[in-house]
Amino acid sequence: MRILYFGGGLGNQIFEYAFYLYLKKKFPNEKIIGYYNKNKLKEHNGLEINKWFNVNLPHTSWYAGFICLFMYLIKKIKITKYIDISNREFKNNKAIVINAYKFNKQYIPNNEWITFNINVDSLSLKNRQAVDLIKTSNSVFIHIRRGDYLSPKYIERFQGTCTIDYYNKAINIIKDFINSPTFFIFSDDIEWAKNNIKTYCETIYIDWNTGKNSPLDMFLMSNCKAGIIANSTFSYWGAQLGVPNKIITYPSKWINSNEGNPNIFNKEWIKI
Repeated sequence: MRILYFGGGLGNQIFEYAFYLYLKKKFPNEKIIGYYNKNKLKEHNGLEINKWFNVNLPHTSWYAGFICLFMYLIKKIKITKYIDISNREFKNNKAIVINAYKFNKQYIPNNEWITFNINVDSLSLKNRQAVDLIKTSNSVFIHIRRGDYLSPKYIERFQGTCTIDYYNKAINIIKDFINSPTFFIFSDDIEWAKNNIKTYCETIYIDWNTGKNSPLDMFLMSNCKAGIIANSTFSYWGAQLGVPNKIITYPSKWINSNEGNPNIFNKEWIKI
């Protein structure tokens, strides 16, 4: 038996689901149970991958939380034989409790393993119009994440990693590849984006998908023909999903960490 510990926002949950599929293939004869920590999930919009994507999450059980708590307590006394808490690689084949968040492309399936559960016809008028324009133009998304990255909890980890200079260089590179681009800007701080990001092209600010509807931004990004991602798993999946072979730029420094950048980028993507 294995217990997978899920947490984080939608982008993280997609990585976690990918690792679940990997684990299921690696241990086909073992029972895999999901533990969905409400405290960790409520920092964003709760468990939502199953609301927006066609997925089959592992079932949970009443005892999953007790086992996770027990393993956490024995970890405190340095007994880690049955725990894998790494967030980049699966390091302990004997682990019973496993952090499902593995920030590594080696665990992402090669086949079409996840699709949006979104009916375009049921979207709001603004989103339907955005989809039409994205599909009929040389659409490029720009994702800018500020919000929680500026909070005391995260600022040390992300400060100075995704700068205005990065966005300016990325915009110029995109223009070398795409004629007459239309830029679609997605951000949790649209006013900052309006004041600081200059495309000198047609630019549309997507500012209406908020709160529990924010995953619709990822859906819109996935339909664009190119993208400038932030150091965010949210825009990462906007780049990976949907339209194949997008022209994508990403920041050369993803996070302030001694471990360096995670192994998540496609070789065709452009590092800036």
